[in-house]
Amino acid sequence: MSSQRTLSYAQGLILAVGVLLLLGGGMLAYELVSQAGAGPLLEGGALTDAQAEAVKVTLNLFELLMTWALAIIGATGFFLKLNVEKGLLLRPIDLFLSLAIIVAAVLSLFFGHLGIDRTAELLSLQQDPVRNLGLRQIGKLQYLSFFSAVLLFGFHIFRFFWARVLTADETGHR
Repeated sequence: MSSQRTLSYAQGLILAVGVLLLLGGGMLAYELVSQAGAGPLLEGGALTDAQAEAVKVTLNLFELLMTWALAIIGATGFFLKLNVEKGLLLRPIDLFLSLAIIVAAVLSLFFGHLGIDRTAELLSLQQDPVRNLGLRQIGKLQYLSFFSAVLLFGFHIFRFFWARVLTADETGHR
């Protein structure tokens, strides 16, 4: 007889709220401490054609990853809704993986918005956003958080269905 310890509803809710509060606090702290400092100025006070194109590509990438992050949040919600409607058993791990996916996607959205805002701020200060290390760091963080959400979503789907395949094999039903 195996002893399986699970969290109560209240414990799960407290854990989820705690994670979201930490996320919000961390995002606020990062926003407050990461300001555009001194950086390379634009020569002649204007972007060259190549710099303008690089800024356009960077902004398009920020927007693309933000759009896909929103899609991942929607897909996660749809996946949970579909399982509830079909009466499939959801385990606490399903909910915690969904929370982790949403947290990673929200971080991607946060860094995307921050990157767009930082680009505008740097341009208003006549600084070169293409060579700004702070903006490049924000872009890397958005990229990493986005792909974390994608990988977690893939793992969640695989784990969810793998558990059902094993259960079906044990009972002889498909």
